[in-house]
Amino acid sequence: MSYNTIEPTVIDEDLIRKAINEQLTLEIADIARKEGVDVEEVTSLRLDYKNILKIDNLWIYSNITKLQLDNNIIERIENIGFLVNLQWLDLSFNNISKIEGLDKLVNLTDLTLFNNRINKLEGLDDLVNLQVFSIGNNNIQGLEELQYLLRFEYLRVLNCAGNPVAKNPNYKPYCLAHMKDLKYLDYRMVDDESIKAAREKYIDSIIAQEQEEKAAKTKKEEAQKKAETDSIYNKAHILGIDTLFDSMFGDDPDFQKLVPIAPAIIFELREDYRAKFDIIIQELKLFQLKKSQERTDEMNMVDRALSEVNGASDKICMEKLEIFQHQKKELLKIVLNSRSSKEIDEALKTIKNSTVQLSDFLMGAEMVLVEQFEDVIKEFERSYQELCSACSEFGQSSFSRLRELEAEHQEKFTEAIIAMCERFNKGDIEEVDDEIRDIMSDRDVLMNVISASHDFRIAKIDAQEDLLSTGIAADQEQVIKKMQASEIARNRNRVCEIISILDKSNAEIDAAEENSY
Repeated sequence: MSYNTIEPTVIDEDLIRKAINEQLTLEIADIARKEGVDVEEVTSLRLDYKNILKIDNLWIYSNITKLQLDNNIIERIENIGFLVNLQWLDLSFNNISKIEGLDKLVNLTDLTLFNNRINKLEGLDDLVNLQVFSIGNNNIQGLEELQYLLRFEYLRVLNCAGNPVAKNPNYKPYCLAHMKDLKYLDYRMVDDESIKAAREKYIDSIIAQEQEEKAAKTKKEEAQKKAETDSIYNKAHILGIDTLFDSMFGDDPDFQKLVPIAPAIIFELREDYRAKFDIIIQELKLFQLKKSQERTDEMNMVDRALSEVNGASDKICMEKLEIFQHQKKELLKIVLNSRSSKEIDEALKTIKNSTVQLSDFLMGAEMVLVEQFEDVIKEFERSYQELCSACSEFGQSSFSRLRELEAEHQEKFTEAIIAMCERFNKGDIEEVDDEIRDIMSDRDVLMNVISASHDFRIAKIDAQEDLLSTGIAADQEQVIKKMQASEIARNRNRVCEIISILDKSNAEIDAAEENSY
């Protein structure tokens, strides 16, 4: 295909607008030209055969589900990551050499990269819903490249025809054996007999693949479970609480230096410490998780209460507004159609009085609603602050107990280390490493290392407490501020809505009055 007589194009607003109009019927296109196109309603876009060199300016069309960019001169996949609703993407017949820029398109089910310059399968890891993939007429070489496609559990249609790999006599058997749910390969429906023969040929690798898939599935489930747990713990501001004890010792370089001095005694002391430590941690964890759920329940309850109060007020106001609108309609008919000045004046007077009464009623109802909201929010603030205070107090008490345990352990730990050093200095212990000998030979160095190890563990406990206390404080402040801001915004919008209704009504009355005489 030759584009020598046409300048390369970059996608711009004018090109997109023309493409949209080409997709519409004549009648709708005419309306679109006059009134414009609502970008949120654009779900499909054809930009094929436009000599496009660079993909750009599509960010505003975030609701697109189908995008055709085939038969252009595009060299790079870029600037489409924000099209998160995209399901169907055609980039065939371009000059693309690398698969990239698709990691955010997790809803993509159909991808065509036919007839490009691609030599490596990559950049598709996040396309977990991929069902149809065409990579034909590229430069994919070996069967090992196809192994990359085994991760797509929903892949049903694959086209690799026209690649060097497709000439390999083992190409078809490999695909049929390892891609167990494949329905079409290179434009042909796969048959059961071919699948059976392929699986027999590759039985050993299939078994290995299934074991890998099982292990990967288990790993994925464990990661998902951990992510869910971490999310719950993070919400309760106790993330890392389960690994606190191990990190206190495992991350401490000074403790590692001291362990070889008396490994058995140190292990025994640490396990005794762990048993007592775990009891406090378990109590703290259960309490904070319980209170976190109570905070969530409290927020849900107040949301329901505010919604019910708002709904009741809306119902009354809508009934009043409907009565007014009906009355206004009848009175405006009189104003416009009556030949009696007296009747017109009385109708205008009545409708104007009704408008004032409606204004007073709606504004009054809003004032009552504001007061009700204030009462509900104040009660929520009180309850929420009580929950947060309980969490903070329990946290302070728990971490004080942990520091007491650390002090107790530190005393026993120091005694054990010093006792071993005294034995070393008496000559009871001879075979020690040079580094340990240096520490044990100098009491000041030894005490500094012991003290530094203690300080490290205390710092870990303090950091965990700080995470809880600052998290609760921030949570309390943000939740209450958000609720207050939401109510201010609601009130402002409602007042503006009332004013808009009244302005529109007054404009209709003024127009009728002008045309009545």
